[in-house]
Amino acid sequence: MQRFPALIPGFFRFSSGFFTRIWYSLIRQSSSIRPDQADSQQAVVPAIDDLQESRASQSGKGKEKTLVAVSLTFFLFIIIKDGWLSDDAYITFRTVDNFIHGFGLTWNIDERVQVYTHPLWMFFLSVVYFCTRQIYYSALLLSIAISFIAIGIFALYLAKSPYVAVMGILILAASKSFVDYSTSGLENPLTHLLIVLFMLVFYSDRRNARSIFWLALIAALAALNRMDTLLLFAPPLIYKLYKSPTFMNIKAALLGFLPFVFWEAFSLWYYGFLFPNTAYAKLDTGIGVAQLLHQGIGYFISSAKFDPILFIIIAAGFSLTFLSREWRNIPFLLGIVLYFLYTLKIGGDFMAGRFLTAPFLIVMILLVRGSYPSLKWIWIPVLAGVVFFGFLAPNSRWYPIITSNVIIDGRGVADERAAYVDATGILNALRGIQMPNSSYAQDGLQARFSNQKVAVVLSRIGFFGFEAGPYVHVVDRPALADPLLARLPSQPHWRIGHFHRSIPAGYLETLESGTDVIKSKELALYYDKLRYVTSGPLFDLHRLIEIWKLNTGAYDYLLKAYNDHPLTAIMISKTENVLLTPKIPSPSPPPSPPLHPPPTQPSYPCGTTSTASW
Repeated sequence: MQRFPALIPGFFRFSSGFFTRIWYSLIRQSSSIRPDQADSQQAVVPAIDDLQESRASQSGKGKEKTLVAVSLTFFLFIIIKDGWLSDDAYITFRTVDNFIHGFGLTWNIDERVQVYTHPLWMFFLSVVYFCTRQIYYSALLLSIAISFIAIGIFALYLAKSPYVAVMGILILAASKSFVDYSTSGLENPLTHLLIVLFMLVFYSDRRNARSIFWLALIAALAALNRMDTLLLFAPPLIYKLYKSPTFMNIKAALLGFLPFVFWEAFSLWYYGFLFPNTAYAKLDTGIGVAQLLHQGIGYFISSAKFDPILFIIIAAGFSLTFLSREWRNIPFLLGIVLYFLYTLKIGGDFMAGRFLTAPFLIVMILLVRGSYPSLKWIWIPVLAGVVFFGFLAPNSRWYPIITSNVIIDGRGVADERAAYVDATGILNALRGIQMPNSSYAQDGLQARFSNQKVAVVLSRIGFFGFEAGPYVHVVDRPALADPLLARLPSQPHWRIGHFHRSIPAGYLETLESGTDVIKSKELALYYDKLRYVTSGPLFDLHRLIEIWKLNTGAYDYLLKAYNDHPLTAIMISKTENVLLTPKIPSPSPPPSPPLHPPPTQPSYPCGTTSTASW
């Protein structure tokens, strides 16, 4: 932890060099265009294979190019200043840490459970972490770099003019949600980059097999990055195939989706299921559809209050599409509608604005590349609105110091950055504060150093689990990482995204001893089947048969029998976040120990050394 900040100047030198190239490219191109050529140049919508530059990088005067470069610098400054990591990101980080240290793609090393919803992002993190062995700065710098590249392509290759590019950048920077989830450690930055690349290819006006392949491949990677975003990509891809339904194009689309198909096959074989465990924990809760729809509406309302510019821009994008008759945009709008309906059905999320940054970026791209000759007057009020939301909106991310009076509202929807910025904010880290600066992380360290075998955690399992290390079996009451609890109904009182389960009698003793002593005979039998899938030999034929039976509902009657007469063990009050069992007395850990103190310092790839002890 102490040596890694030395890499920060290197990152800034890299960013500065990358930005300088953009800046120099802008100035050089503007000076090389003669006035008679500049007036007659036509906008070129680029394809991904040749990346021809749009008018944002070909037309206009040098000062316009400089303005684009300054705007990109401003956006980069904002996301660095407001950089942070969420507890949910640390859930993935524990899997990354286990993976790099030879324990497989696991949360608890004694069972194979997919706790992350973003395989592609997880692999990106793993590559960087393999080189650095320091997860905090690895995740932040990767997020910042990908976000900057995405917005650079947005401004230089999609916007129709330098002034429109500047307006687009400022609007994105004025959105609290977009800025917050340009870091956070979650998959949003990679989703944003894939959206930009997809729309770059889509508007190339090419319908050959190569273009279809790229569209399908990017859509498949987006689904690998987060499966529900496929709703955003599917309508445009289907539209392209409808316009040119040749055998070669259909074949190209199928080939493009092979990475997603391969991952699903791997997931079924390795984990035993097609979907991550979080899907079962959050979507199979036993809560009525009406309740979730009501909560979903509340999520949109809370997000609108938190970040009004999201819905203003989305509404403007829909309106201007129909007013200007830009019918090619309809597939993207249809994808947004499907995505919103899905979000509504599942009850939304507990992170204000997180699910809305992807459709927001899609609409922004539609706006900056659109032609609205009779609506040029609209940019003046838009600029005024951007300035208002950028400087005057409550808790604007443009403020040097941001404070929030309401972190979680009455609907359970949170300003997630405000909740975690003290624990993981980059400004605190640069002051030398240990990251994550959280009591939950300290609880994890205590469990690790006191040789705890099983720990039950009520919330913030990411901080706790990552610091506890691989040898503490972490049971989380929301069941994000527990395959058995994820298949049991939620308790009556819930918060969206936090569906706590009661722990069956004998379950903790089973985890401690390795012998099934669950009190309910039906649940014990179901757990035996589930345990064999998650912990049995990967190539065992009997395991493959049990995978088939579990996924086709052959053992659902056992869950129903238990749910009719549940036998629960312990309850943890909301004031007690962690239950350590068995409770072994031990001294508290040192005040600020290294995250992974090494016995030696061997060499590792990429010119780094390891700080890991497993």
